[in-house]
Amino acid sequence: MIWLLPVAFAQSRPPRLLLTPDDFSRIEARAKAEPWAAAVRDGIVQGATAWESSHAAKYGLTEWAMPPEGGQWTLWYVCPTHGVSLQAKGPGQNRCPVDDRNYTGWPYEQVIYMRRHSDNAASARDNGLAYRFTGNLDYAKTAARLLLAYADVYLKYPIKDTNNKINATSGGRVTAQTLDESIWLIPMAWAYDLVADSGVLDASQKAHIEQDLLREAVRVISRNDAGISNWQSWHNAAIGAAGYTLNDRALVTKAIDGASGFRFQMSKSVFDDGFWYEGAWGYHFFALDPLVQLAEMAARDNTDLFSAPALRKMFEAPLRFALPDWTLPAFNDSGAANVLSYDRLYEIAYNRYNDPLMAVVLGTRPRGRDALFWGADALPDAAAPARGSEYFPESGNVVLRTPDSDHTVIFKFGPHGGWHGHYDKLNFVSFARGGSMAVDPGTQSYAAPTHTTWDKVTLSHNTVVVDEKSQSEATGSLRYFQSTPWFSVATADAGAAYKQASLERTLVLTANYLLDVTTAKSLDGANHEFDWIYHNYGVASSGMVMQPYTALPKSEGYQHLTQVTATTTDNPWQMNFDMSAAASAAYGNVYNNKAGIRSTYQYSRDVAHGGDSSGKLSYDFSAEQGYTLYTTPTLTALPKEMPLALSMWIYGDGSKHRLALRMNDASDERFVYAVGPVDWTGWKLINASDPAGWTHYLGNADGVFDLPLRNITIELTSVTGAPLQGAWYVDDITLHYASGPRVVADFERPLRNLRVTMVGAANTTVVMGKGLGPDLLTSLPFVMARRTGKEAQFVALLEPHGDSGKVKSVQTLPDGSILVEGLAESETFHDVVTLGAGDRPVTVTRALP
Repeated sequence: MIWLLPVAFAQSRPPRLLLTPDDFSRIEARAKAEPWAAAVRDGIVQGATAWESSHAAKYGLTEWAMPPEGGQWTLWYVCPTHGVSLQAKGPGQNRCPVDDRNYTGWPYEQVIYMRRHSDNAASARDNGLAYRFTGNLDYAKTAARLLLAYADVYLKYPIKDTNNKINATSGGRVTAQTLDESIWLIPMAWAYDLVADSGVLDASQKAHIEQDLLREAVRVISRNDAGISNWQSWHNAAIGAAGYTLNDRALVTKAIDGASGFRFQMSKSVFDDGFWYEGAWGYHFFALDPLVQLAEMAARDNTDLFSAPALRKMFEAPLRFALPDWTLPAFNDSGAANVLSYDRLYEIAYNRYNDPLMAVVLGTRPRGRDALFWGADALPDAAAPARGSEYFPESGNVVLRTPDSDHTVIFKFGPHGGWHGHYDKLNFVSFARGGSMAVDPGTQSYAAPTHTTWDKVTLSHNTVVVDEKSQSEATGSLRYFQSTPWFSVATADAGAAYKQASLERTLVLTANYLLDVTTAKSLDGANHEFDWIYHNYGVASSGMVMQPYTALPKSEGYQHLTQVTATTTDNPWQMNFDMSAAASAAYGNVYNNKAGIRSTYQYSRDVAHGGDSSGKLSYDFSAEQGYTLYTTPTLTALPKEMPLALSMWIYGDGSKHRLALRMNDASDERFVYAVGPVDWTGWKLINASDPAGWTHYLGNADGVFDLPLRNITIELTSVTGAPLQGAWYVDDITLHYASGPRVVADFERPLRNLRVTMVGAANTTVVMGKGLGPDLLTSLPFVMARRTGKEAQFVALLEPHGDSGKVKSVQTLPDGSILVEGLAESETFHDVVTLGAGDRPVTVTRALP
C-alpha cells in the first residue's frame, strides 16, 4: 500500500459537508418537539443498527462481505427477450417475470454487486449519522469499517465501462460509469466527514481513506468531463463532496467554477423557461438532485448557490407544467414522474426560498430525512395557484388548460433533447376526469430491445407518421397561441422532421373537448402515406365492422402492434376508450399478519350508502387465521386540530369476525377503537368518539395524538367458527372536528371514457389494435387513420365523458371551417373554428341559443 499524502494532512475536525454540529443540535431540538422528526431520526438509527443482518438477508449471504468486483450498469437487469425488469430471487436467481427464465453470469450478477455497493455506501453514511445522533462509537466504527474496506480494494478494482471495456474514459471502479461512481462517492465522502474526528480512525487510516479512496475516486471521475450533461452535475457534486470533506479548495473550485462546474451547468444546461435541456422530466429531477446537494454543501462554506436564477427556475417549471394530479408527461427518456414524489427536494427549496409556491406539493406524504436535515421547521398552508394555459418557448411546449375543469393537454414540438430525445414532434398527452388519457410511452431500460424499436419511434406517440418511417431529429416552432376564459388554442409545426412532407397541428381545447386539426403536405410533389395515430388508456371499442389487417410493415414500431383490425371508409367514424373498465380497483393498502391470509381493499359499485360507490373489503382466512388491516392512503389537507370522532357506514356480512378501527398519528402511534363482532347485515353507522382516549401503542407510545393524522385503518380479526371467506363494504369515512365534519373517503370515482370522432375523408383506412404501454406487461389500445396522397387533413374531436358525451356532431363546413355542436351546462352550443392566416390564424366563436 502506497500513500501519496503525508499523514499530517489527514483531517481531524467536526463534520462540515452536509450537516454541521449546529445542524445536529437543530435536528435534536426538532426531534424533541416534532414526533415525525423523532421518527425519522430513530428510523435512521434503527436501520444502522440492523444494517449488516439486513444486508445479508436481502442478498442471501450467510454474512456480510465485500462484492468480489465492481458493479455493472443497473439497466442491464432486464430480460433480453421481453425487455421487462428481471426479479432477484436470491444468489444466482435472476428471473424473467414473463417466462420465468433464469439469467446468470455477466452482467446480471454484476448488477447485483452494484446494488450491494450502493447499499454499502448508504450504510456507511447512515452509521455515521447514527453516531452523530447517539454518540455511540459502535456506529462510527461500523462506518469506518466500510470506508477502510473500500480503501483497501478501490485501486484493485479495474476501471471498466458498461461493456466491460477496461480503462474506458466513462468507466468506474466500484461501478461501471463515472455517473454511478459519483452517486456512490457522495455518501462515502459524507460518511468519512461524519466520523473523521470520532477517534475510531488513526492518522494512517485517515490517510488511507483520503488518498486511496476519496482522492482516487475523484481522479477516476475527473477523467470524464461530460460537459453539458446530467452526468456532469453528479460529477460536480461528488468532486465537491470530496473537496469540502478534505478541505481541498482546488476541488471545490473545480466543482463550482470549473470548466464544466455548477455555474457552467446553470448557464448552459437549463433553458430560460426552467427546463433541463434534455426535455425529460426524469432527467430534470435527476440533474436537480446533485445540484441541490452541492448547493447545500456550499451553503455550509458560506457560498450561496441557491441564488442562481436557473436553479430556482428548475423548481418552478414543474409546478407550472404539471397535470392536475401533479404528474408530468413521460416525454423523451423519462418514465412516469410526479412532482409529489420529489417533495424531498421541495422541502429544501421552501426552506431556502421561503416561497409558498415551493410548498404547494408538501404535506401530502409524511416528512422524511431531507425535511429533517434541510427543511423548514413548519410548513405553510399553501394552496396551489390557479394555473392557466402557458407557452414554454425554449423547451417548445404548450400546456392548454380550461378554467373550472381539469381537462388539460400538453403539446410538444420543441428541441429534440439530445441522446435522450424521442422522434415525436407534435405529440401530445391529455388529462381529464381525474386521470391521464392520451399516453406517451416514456422509456424502458436502455438495454431493453423495445427502447429503440418502440419508445423512441414516431409511431408510439400521438402524432403523424409519414411513409411508415420515424421522424428525423428536428425542432418545431409555435405558429399561434391564444388563451381565453373558455378555450385555448395552439398551432405548431414539426420543423424538418420529414424532408418529403410538412406537418402542422392545431389543438383547440375546451372543457368539453379537444379539437385536433393536423395537416400533412407533400414537399416533393409525390404521393405519401400519412398515418395519424392515437394511443389512450382503457379498453377500445367501435361500432364499425373491422377485419384482420396485415398491411402494416414489420419495422419502425409497427411490428409491436397486435390484434390489428381495420376497415376503409369515406364517412365520419368513432372510437371509444373506456378507462373505467380498465382502471385498477385497488384502494389504499392491505396488510395480513399471516402469509396465508388473502384480502383486498377495492373500489366497488356493488352497493353504496351514498353516491354510486363504496369500498369493498374482502377476506379469506381459509389457509390461516389472523387479522387483516385495510388502510387508507395518507390523508392530506386536514384541519390542524384534533378530531373529536371518527364515523363510517359499514355494510356488514353477519360473519361475527371482530372489527376495530385505528387512527395512526404523525409518529405512527396507533389509536384503536374496538367495535366488536360484525353481527349485522346491511348498512350500519359506526361512530367512535374521543380518539385520544382509545387504546394506543407503537410510534412514540406516549398516548398523545400527534398531528397530522396519517391514515385510518379498519382491522378485521378472524374468529373460530365464522365464515372463512367473505366481503363487506365501507362508505363515507368521516372525521368530525369542532369546525365541522370532513369526509376523507367517499370512494367515488368519476366514470372515465374518451370518444374519438374523426370527420370523414375519402379512402380513410381506420386501424385499431394494441401497442406497447409504459408497462411492457400491459398493452394499450390505439387507433390509426391512414390516407395516401399529396395532402391529408385529419380533423378529430376527442371528448372525455362519463356515461355519455355532450358533443353531438363535428363537421367541416364548405368554407373549410369546422363546426362543433353539443351541450354545455344544459345549453346547446355551436362552436365554429376557422383556420386562416395573418395575425389570427385560428379563430374560435361560440354561439348559444
